[in-house]
Amino acid sequence: MTPWLGLDRLFFLLIRAFMRLCTRIRALPGDPAELQLNPDIPVVYVLRDRSLADAAVADQAARRLGLRAPKASLALGKQHLSRSYFHLYKRETTISRQRRAITPARLQRLVSGLKHNPELDVQLVPVSVFWGRQPEKENSLWRIIFSDNWSPPGFIKKFFIVLTQGRDLYVQFSSPMSLRQLVDQCRSDDQVVRKTSRILRVHFRRQQEAAIGPDLSHRRTLTNSIMEAASVREAIQHTAAENNESEDKTLARARGYAMEIAADYSHTTIRALELFLNWLWNRLYDGIRLYNLDNLTQVARDHEVIYVPCHRSHIDYLLLSFVVYRNGLVPPHIAAGINLNLPVVGTILRRGGAFFMRRSFRDNPLYAAVFYEYLHSITTQGFSIEYFVEGGRSRSGRMLQPRTGMLAMTVRSFLRDARKPIAFVPVYIGYEKVIEGGSYIGELHGGKKKKESVGGLMKSLKVLRSHFGQVHVNFGEPIKLVDYLDSHREGWRNEELSVHETPDWFKTTINNLGRDVVTGINAAAVANPVNLISLALLATPKHTMDLQQLRQQLQLYINLLDQAPYSETARLAENDPDVIIEYGLEHEFLIRVAHPLGDVVTTDPKTALQMAYVRNNSLHLFVLPGLICSLFLNARSIRMDMLQSMIALLYPFFRNEYLLHWREDGELPAAVERIASVLEEHGLVSREDDCLHGAAIHTYASDMLAHLGQTVMPSLERFYLTIRLLVQYGSGKLDADALSDLAHHTAQRLSLLYEFNSPEFFDKVVLRNFINQLRDTDLVWQDEDKALCFGDNLRALDDEARRILSPDISQAIQRVTRVPELERALAETAEHDAQDDGNPAKGTEADK
Repeated sequence: MTPWLGLDRLFFLLIRAFMRLCTRIRALPGDPAELQLNPDIPVVYVLRDRSLADAAVADQAARRLGLRAPKASLALGKQHLSRSYFHLYKRETTISRQRRAITPARLQRLVSGLKHNPELDVQLVPVSVFWGRQPEKENSLWRIIFSDNWSPPGFIKKFFIVLTQGRDLYVQFSSPMSLRQLVDQCRSDDQVVRKTSRILRVHFRRQQEAAIGPDLSHRRTLTNSIMEAASVREAIQHTAAENNESEDKTLARARGYAMEIAADYSHTTIRALELFLNWLWNRLYDGIRLYNLDNLTQVARDHEVIYVPCHRSHIDYLLLSFVVYRNGLVPPHIAAGINLNLPVVGTILRRGGAFFMRRSFRDNPLYAAVFYEYLHSITTQGFSIEYFVEGGRSRSGRMLQPRTGMLAMTVRSFLRDARKPIAFVPVYIGYEKVIEGGSYIGELHGGKKKKESVGGLMKSLKVLRSHFGQVHVNFGEPIKLVDYLDSHREGWRNEELSVHETPDWFKTTINNLGRDVVTGINAAAVANPVNLISLALLATPKHTMDLQQLRQQLQLYINLLDQAPYSETARLAENDPDVIIEYGLEHEFLIRVAHPLGDVVTTDPKTALQMAYVRNNSLHLFVLPGLICSLFLNARSIRMDMLQSMIALLYPFFRNEYLLHWREDGELPAAVERIASVLEEHGLVSREDDCLHGAAIHTYASDMLAHLGQTVMPSLERFYLTIRLLVQYGSGKLDADALSDLAHHTAQRLSLLYEFNSPEFFDKVVLRNFINQLRDTDLVWQDEDKALCFGDNLRALDDEARRILSPDISQAIQRVTRVPELERALAETAEHDAQDDGNPAKGTEADK
């Protein structure tokens, strides 16, 4: 610190007084004679880091041992030093937060003094300061977080280190080193300074390894290797030339990216998190149920595991790592959004294995190169990895369409350097009540997503007073990458894929892989009690059912999953309807209303909206049975070949929306036959020769048939509404965005008028996906102006969909999609919005 009117000395005295109150120093060696210092030669102390706290405790320890104080001044010939110590590193103030080696000015002046005074010498004494070298208790979170490690702490962290570790403080004085010997060995002053600094840095590194173990921070060690990678060096050179800046400046930015991305994996933190999460799960949930764990443990023996779970909640990150660790496997490195890199929280997540990524880096080739190289580094080192192929949390509860960026980088890394085979393990995580349920409902109704913050995290602690039922975790069928590539690209072993090359076969393979991953997650769905209750109750107009009717409907669901299972990995959590109903009553999903003619069960509107999310987690398990039943609502008799034909016509749209796994070439017809047999066994349909007949109207069986058909009605209505809009406007009149907006507003209005219960009915993402599917099936195409065009095939589908729906719903959709009324309503809405924007009074009030 540069003297300024003597205030630096006063400030240091205050720091030293504070240290005396907060610390208890153990100075090593206890006997200063062991240092074998020459009393006739001046002593200069060397500290590793620039730190007032370290300097103060070193000064205090030296005085206690009877040594010359580091804060004392020193005269060496004509050179005068205000302090008898210097440091070798300073902490970067950039985002990288690394130690940066410096050229100590006091060392330069010492060397200069010795050059001009050959009879003099200086004893350099390295002083190592260890704050809490070893956490004494692994369940002490404070000691674990703030124990000494290889990362340079900032001011705030250093303050807490002093407070929490000050009573476990070690100050190690090492044997002196003669600076005269180095001066005599070297030709120039600069050479002396460089050699001295290098010797001292090596000494401090070895000292720290002996005290707290080797530097296992893969955040630091990997960063250095990433900067040397050919692809990163090329990106640095290209970016520097493009931005007309020096390569050193671009290198610093690339290093900052690497430090922003990289995990700082700590086994100690993992153990601390296990203790905390065990308490948290017991507080929030009634248990975690695991299914098909053998799918994971068997493949993990000889494969590097890439966990690809569904993404329902921020809890997913912690839950899967906890489950994996508890079952004897190493927790994965987790790709987390940069929005979670919050103060304190981000550090803990990083030490728990999280590495952070920006939402998009398509326009930043330097960041992309650094991120890819980091992913390749941890992949080739054999670390298991976890990422969410959906790209974000599902707001509706359904599986989202895959985003294949991480999959592509993983496969590229494997093709580049395959040291160990890779297996993708789909993981289904099903909650009976999701913590973020309230915010999801608000976002689907048009509310803005709240940005993650420490304040928001603190507010969310109120959830600790609530319970969220059980969590169901199912490990799906692993996708072994070698086998997958063998079946999709013959001769892939001989392919050389450059960083800048993306051939068509690679794009196709990655898209197929993404599709297979998400369908694999859906194939591992677990039907829990709340899923089944929600499926039954929300299919009724008033969310109310006769208790006996609910019992029968639940039994039908159970029998369908048992006798015509969705997949080999899908599971049923409970197979007793009475137990399921009691569970719903106990956890307040159901409300029982006594009645002389038989009790009924219902739920309140708020709970119904939350139940819709849970229902959607496993709705796909019943989409095909529901589609079959829906075809009998208006046509009571259907030939089997006609049923198969109608299912084949509609299936591509349901497969795209619900990410179903059956292929049309054999698997789908067989699945339809199995489901029809179960429906026949339960009396919902009867078979006469090659014709199926729906149960007689006004019977229990007919009610159950209609009830199961309601499962897919919202989707059919949404399909018909979108097609009706397009046909009403005409071919070549609307582009995809305009149709998507129209469908969203119209579906929202239909929901308000006719009491559709769930906001995902007018979810823009679902509507856009349906429009894309119309294009993929060539029912719709774009002209040169990107307007949507269609022909007779779409008009035929429009007529077919109208016949499937009930007359009331069909007419309602036709009313809300009439073009003149619709355009007038939209014009009035636009005019109202324009008036609001131009009203200064309203603007002022909003500002207030």
